[in-house]
Amino acid sequence: MYQAHTIDNRLNPLTLSFLDKSFELSFRANHGKKMLSQVRSALIIAAGLYVLFAILDFLVLAEGQWNAALVRFVVILPIFILGYIATYKTFFRKRLQILVMFVVFAGGIGLSVIGISYEASTSSDLYLLGPIFPLFWAFIYSGLRFINAMMISLLLIITYNLIYFGFGQSSLVFVTTYNFFLFTGLIIGGLGGYTIEKYYRLDFINQKRLIEEKQKNEKLLLNILPKNIANELKENQGTIAKDYDHIIVVFADLVKFSELSQGHSAKDVVKILNEVFSIFDQLTDKYCLEKIKTIGDSYMATSNLQKQDKYAFMKIADFALEMNKSLVEYNRKSGQDLKLRIGMHVGEAVAGVIGVKKFVYDVWGTTVNIASRMESSCPINEIQVSQAMYELLNQDYLLEPRGEIEMKGFGRLEAFLLKGKKADK
Repeated sequence: MYQAHTIDNRLNPLTLSFLDKSFELSFRANHGKKMLSQVRSALIIAAGLYVLFAILDFLVLAEGQWNAALVRFVVILPIFILGYIATYKTFFRKRLQILVMFVVFAGGIGLSVIGISYEASTSSDLYLLGPIFPLFWAFIYSGLRFINAMMISLLLIITYNLIYFGFGQSSLVFVTTYNFFLFTGLIIGGLGGYTIEKYYRLDFINQKRLIEEKQKNEKLLLNILPKNIANELKENQGTIAKDYDHIIVVFADLVKFSELSQGHSAKDVVKILNEVFSIFDQLTDKYCLEKIKTIGDSYMATSNLQKQDKYAFMKIADFALEMNKSLVEYNRKSGQDLKLRIGMHVGEAVAGVIGVKKFVYDVWGTTVNIASRMESSCPINEIQVSQAMYELLNQDYLLEPRGEIEMKGFGRLEAFLLKGKKADK
């Protein structure tokens, strides 16, 4: 049965990190891929704005225009360009957050250095606006996660203060007032970044749940249908049927199980059937067969449904032989005394799905009916096969002829008992 993984979606309310470390790493990898194109766009836009604001330098500054141009075009612009190029390198893509933090910090420092020129040569307060922009950029569009945007913004504010105190001419009152604007920008940008990332994380949780539900549904569907039929059913609802000209059908029936069940509770009966048929299910996987259905205490499987296999007759013969052996082992461990009859036939058949509600996959045709008759007329704890199966198995397996057996609806048919492999003797 499919076991769904329970998603631990609890968040640290301060950092927004998932408490589940593996889930957090998964989110970071996913977030990095999603943000890659946005990071590249952000770098291009930031570089363009850096160039565009050079016009303001030459319009406003009485002196120091070339110093400002040197910072913009020789120092910061190359950093943006190199940062953009680095996003195409695997090494830096794995460290995208660090790369973006560096570029945002460099951009902010560049603006504060240019601001010193504005402060020295003009009475305009325009230079105060520039350093605030990287704070909003860090939170809103840079692609940084909230906690990283917060760290780089706080570092920028500290650095601004060091630059303006160390190299500027502003008074303490002025710098204090300016810090109110910086921290206001930090709060507004932080709230926006916090909200954006929270929605990213909620969307990530929902996507994970959708994937898990899809996997669960597909697994349940594959427990009912062969993979190729399940895929076709997802594309087209309604009747799905396919003709097969060489399909091997095997029926196995627990002998006198109804009599055995009279001495057990319904719960015990179901438990016994589940244990036995689960063993058979494992064998179908081992031999690459397709379980079709169980009807009461009868088990039906086939080969050559999904693809033709020239060794299918050997796999299904080995499957039948191992069914008997596995039941003997089950009886030894459980103390039960269950017995099997197994029948096989090969030939043409039709397999498919009918209807759109409570659909089941089934196989129809004369081949199925003959396989069923081979089982019902089989001696207890034996494997009975048809003439067609005998012709396939005779070279590699030991088969004992039974002669012609009367079979309902088909008259007298040749039948053989499969005893084992010739190599085993």
